[in-house]
Parts: sequence; structure tokens; C-alpha cells
Amino acid sequence: MLHRLTHRQIEAFRAVIETGKVTAAAHALNTTQPSVSRMISDLEGAAGFGLFERRGRQLVPTPEALALYEEVERSFVGLAEIARVVDDIRHFRRGSLLVAGMPALALKFLPDAIAAFIKAEPGITVSLRARSSQAVLRHLSSQQFDLGFAALDADHPAVTRRPICTAPMQAVLPVGHPLESKDRLEPGDFHDQPFVALGAEIATRSETDVFLAAGGARPRIVAEAQLSASICELVAAGAGLSIVEPVTAANFAAAGKVVARPLHPEQPFRYDLLLPASREPSRVAARFLDLVEARFAALLNR
Repeated sequence: MLHRLTHRQIEAFRAVIETGKVTAAAHALNTTQPSVSRMISDLEGAAGFGLFERRGRQLVPTPEALALYEEVERSFVGLAEIARVVDDIRHFRRGSLLVAGMPALALKFLPDAIAAFIKAEPGITVSLRARSSQAVLRHLSSQQFDLGFAALDADHPAVTRRPICTAPMQAVLPVGHPLESKDRLEPGDFHDQPFVALGAEIATRSETDVFLAAGGARPRIVAEAQLSASICELVAAGAGLSIVEPVTAANFAAAGKVVARPLHPEQPFRYDLLLPASREPSRVAARFLDLVEARFAALLNR
């Protein structure tokens, strides 16, 4: 009957095979010579056959020992590979991240953040899906995505939602527009002005309509678009004025394509972070979130 083998016995056996001496094996294992001799003796007793023959000061492995060593070495190579993978994960040299984001963030803000992240952590693979906020919520509820970025008024039982950034909506004007001289725009500034509106199905559209109506403003709607980026491109081309969420406004203003101005009274806009409710964020996800939050702060401060 085969007695139970121990990992320490196998380590001692491997060390003696590779060094040829009990003394050297004991040094390699940071233990004593009698301890190594005892472990080899116990291993031989458990195996039921001899492992070494002494020839002078050398220990020569038996054919049975060499056959055992081949299998032991395969196992140790496997353990070494596992240890390497563990080390890679620990130091962010291996891993993946699956992100879903609303277009307002997924067209530039998140790609810029991802580029900075993979430059800092080149072993991490990041996948980005640009989807509507409602679609982002559905993706996260599947528990297959790590992070989602959206603007929502609804919750899902499988998703944890929390604000990641709240900032005021911005008026966007063509460069050189007469209203550029104002520090902030009020509803009356939009009266009878050509205006590029959000699509009627977008929730923010109704909030913008309320803001304008509160000041008795009736702009001339010359175009509609679903995406803030499309609206800013229309504004940059001189189609009219508009009001969009702050991240897209800041990106286009920084590129010199439009002029962005705050509104009075202020109209806050909230970006939400979505997480699978069934698990905590991975270390990779947590590190990426740190970078995203820092970039939100830097962009809006700028």
C-alpha cells in the first residue's frame, strides 16, 4: 500500500537529484542535512523502492528515481508557470477589462483614458463597447461586463449604480459668435437664435426645453441630433447654438472647435458608474476607475 507522499519530500528528492549531494540539497532548501536524509528515507519507504545509490561522496539516482524525476519535473514546471501567472496578475502584467459606455464618454473620453491606462499597464487588454445608456445598463445586468458608464434615472436589481461625476450642462457656440463675449448664457440669450437640439427621445432634451421656457426663450430649431458629438460638429460648422453635456463640450472647446459657456441658472448633468451587483470590482477595474475619476476632475477643471 502506497503511503501518503508530502510536497516537502518531493522537494528534497528533486534537490538531491539536481545537486547530487545531501549537503547541497539541504542548503538549497534552507534546512539541515539530517532533515533531507530523513525525507528521502521516508519517500523511499512510501514508494517501496530505492531512489539513490551512494558512490563515494555522490548520490547516484536509480533508474526508478530518474523515471520519477521526469514526472516531478513536469509538475514543478507547471507550478512555476502558475506562480508566474500569479505574479503577473499581482503586478498587473496580465488581465482584461470589458467596459461599456454611453457615446458621450465612449467616443473620446474613455478611449483617451484607456490609452493612458494600457500605456501604464501594458499587460492589460481592454475592450470598449459604445452603447446607449439603457443598453449599457442591460450589458452590465448580464454580469459579463466589468464597468459601465451611463446617464440614467432607472435602476436594475443586478446592477449597482452610483454617480461618478456631476457637472453643469454647457452652452456651445460657433467660434467667433457674438455671444462668446458673455461669461455665461441665460435662457433669453437663445431667443430666436438658430438652435441644434437633442432628439426628442433623449431625456436631457426635456430638461433643456424647461430651461429655455423658464426664460420665455423660443429658439429656432434648425437641426436635431442624438449625440452630443454630432451636435457639437453642427455647431462648429456654424449651424447654430446648442446645449450639451459637459464632457463633450469640454473636449470640443479644448480642441478649439466650439466655444463653451456655463448656463445660468445652472443645469447639472450626472454621469453614472455601473457595476455588476453580484461581485466586487477586480483590482484591474479599481485601478482603471482611479484613472477615470482623475481624468474627470482634470477635464472639468480645465
